[in-house]
Amino acid sequence: MSRKFLLTLSCALLFTVLTAQNYVTLYEDCNYRGRSYFLEAGTYRGYQMKISNDRLSSMQVPAGMKVTIYEHDNYSGRSKTFLSNTYCLDESWNDMASSIVVEGTQQYQNPNDYIVFYNDCYSKGYSRSLGPGTYSGNDLGILKNNISSFMIYGNLRLRVYTQNDNTSGYYADFEQTQNCLTSSFNDKIKSLVIESRGGGGYGNGGYNNNYGGNNSVTVYTECNYRGNSLKLKPGYYEGDKLGLLKYDISSIEIPSNLVAKVYVNNDYLSGSYYTLSDNTNCMSSTLNNRIGSLIIEEKGYNNNNNNYPPDANQRVILYVDEDYKGQSVSLLPGTYSNMAQIGFPDNAMSSLTVPEGYRVVIYDNENFTGKSYTITASKNRFYLSGWSDKTSSIAVYRDR
Repeated sequence: MSRKFLLTLSCALLFTVLTAQNYVTLYEDCNYRGRSYFLEAGTYRGYQMKISNDRLSSMQVPAGMKVTIYEHDNYSGRSKTFLSNTYCLDESWNDMASSIVVEGTQQYQNPNDYIVFYNDCYSKGYSRSLGPGTYSGNDLGILKNNISSFMIYGNLRLRVYTQNDNTSGYYADFEQTQNCLTSSFNDKIKSLVIESRGGGGYGNGGYNNNYGGNNSVTVYTECNYRGNSLKLKPGYYEGDKLGLLKYDISSIEIPSNLVAKVYVNNDYLSGSYYTLSDNTNCMSSTLNNRIGSLIIEEKGYNNNNNNYPPDANQRVILYVDEDYKGQSVSLLPGTYSNMAQIGFPDNAMSSLTVPEGYRVVIYDNENFTGKSYTITASKNRFYLSGWSDKTSSIAVYRDR
């Protein structure tokens, strides 16, 4: 096969993926392979859903959209909802979908809304934070049949399933923190769904969803507003949400009612950022092809902390250099047995920010072994404690 043909094919595939950001993409094989089809928001009976009956195996679901698949035609039988990419449907759903509903969520997820799950009562033991979404038994990992308590932060509802790994069958809803689950649920939750309870505003002085005028920023891969493009509504976009445009943005169109905060060489909305409020037909060398994540927000939205993104007051941020510089990663409450788990170098942390009410315990060996050091406030360096470049595992707790 010639190089020219391969290049042409690659460009065609790139264009196809990038122009499908407002669509759901269905695939006949796992790992996003085989024949694929795009579906925009709508309802699709068996004869309408393009992909053959009982052939769906994987799907790509962009941020802001959700897909509900049904076992039978005309939206009947079992159903399951997806809010994110699924590389391979589990055995109970692979090649089983006969009708589909595609919807825009019409909501902006607040990065401060999440639930922390613990494998012991009273917020003790192994912990993990999960945001809105659907979590099968495989997704829960060691939390499957191993949840004893949880803390709900934000306007969320938790739906738990004790009889099935795939969010089907009997369920119960929780809207409040549980210090110790009853015997009906303790160590019996096999799968779960976390969803917003709605109710208007964005919480904590955030967005109210009443956007006037043009409510999308458009980013382009080439200067002068050319090349592949992606429209972004107000919200938070880490690198994975930008897809192939991550580190490939050269121009941007910004309506008068919005601003964009762009983070250079960082996928996780942390570290240095630049605020853009006007159209830019060609990025400077500082920004061109260097934007790894960004925030779109209304003009006039007041973030009281000018040094960090709006959600930074709810996350611990680690840095490889002193004075909150260099490579960084933001962490929700949870226990992280090694640094690779969070995409951060081993034995490299030199400073960190700790929000009020949080507690961080760092260990000099993996799996929470060896010497430990407890931190309750931000540290721009570790001169006195001698802990610079010595962290190999970490636990983050929210005490209030």
